[in-house]
Amino acid sequence: MASSNVWAFGPEIYGTNILINDSLPSGTSQESLNKVRQSVVQGFRWSTREGPLCDEPMRNVKFRVIEAELAKNAADCAPGQMIPTARRAFYSSFLTANPRMMEPVYYTEIQCTTKESI
Repeated sequence: MASSNVWAFGPEIYGTNILINDSLPSGTSQESLNKVRQSVVQGFRWSTREGPLCDEPMRNVKFRVIEAELAKNAADCAPGQMIPTARRAFYSSFLTANPRMMEPVYYTEIQCTTKESI
């Protein structure tokens, strides 16, 4: 099922960005990938909260993990190393996809009294 491959939404628990695991078991060890899943999710949320363009949050972006090659040594897969590395990987893939800035739209409501002053 596709829904079981959804790892996270971002930038917070609910958001418009999505991280999906589309890796094949024959190409990537799912057991190893599941060990670093939380670190990858943290890197994803960090990168979507502070995007590479003007440090603005990303909107409506889908990231797919297609293949991952992880170190055999568990010390090399510590969260302190994995989170920044995942963030840089998400930034690189986002910038490769020809991103664009969107014009901000603001809704403003102004209330005044009806008393006229001359």
